[in-house]
Amino acid sequence: CYDIEKNYMNNYIQNTKAYIINNKKDLIVGTTIVFGIIIIVCIIAFSLYNSTPKVVYQPTNACALLTATKAKELLGKNTLTSSVSAPTLSGDTAASNCGYTNGDSDTNNMIVAAIIVRSGINDKGVEQNKTEFAAGRPSTGTTTIKDLGENAYFNQKLGQLNILDGRRWIIISYGIGSSPETNTEEDALKLAHKILY
Repeated sequence: CYDIEKNYMNNYIQNTKAYIINNKKDLIVGTTIVFGIIIIVCIIAFSLYNSTPKVVYQPTNACALLTATKAKELLGKNTLTSSVSAPTLSGDTAASNCGYTNGDSDTNNMIVAAIIVRSGINDKGVEQNKTEFAAGRPSTGTTTIKDLGENAYFNQKLGQLNILDGRRWIIISYGIGSSPETNTEEDALKLAHKILY
């Protein structure tokens, strides 16, 4: 029995050697192709990994700041949700929005409380927020707000309060939805204090 197994193994080894010798070129080409495909797949995976911005800091969901409960405290019991979006990535930042109305059927009198939150998802995005916050401030028609975030200003023309708060740029609008230019700094600050403190 041992001799049969030994002969079988010797035949198998001899057949394998003969196959390798007879098909040496095909084996080299095949092996080269397989390694080439593996290298190409690794390069593609590495490129995709490096081209996608890394989320170091979780983006803020606007509705986590402006909850329905907080909106009802400002707008009353008939408060309705008007807009909601979860954070959407765009480069090194992510933006989300959340808005509510007082439920008034007359759109000319409808009061809106809304926020947009743009979060830096990594250090590059945080720097981008700071740069664009400063660059986006109009040279006229704004009031600097002290003791609110790192930097804040109220834009009278748009009726918006802009706040740079850590990794976030928060834009607040609170007042008559059809006439945002009538929004007041005082009302915007009420909403700011609801969501930040």
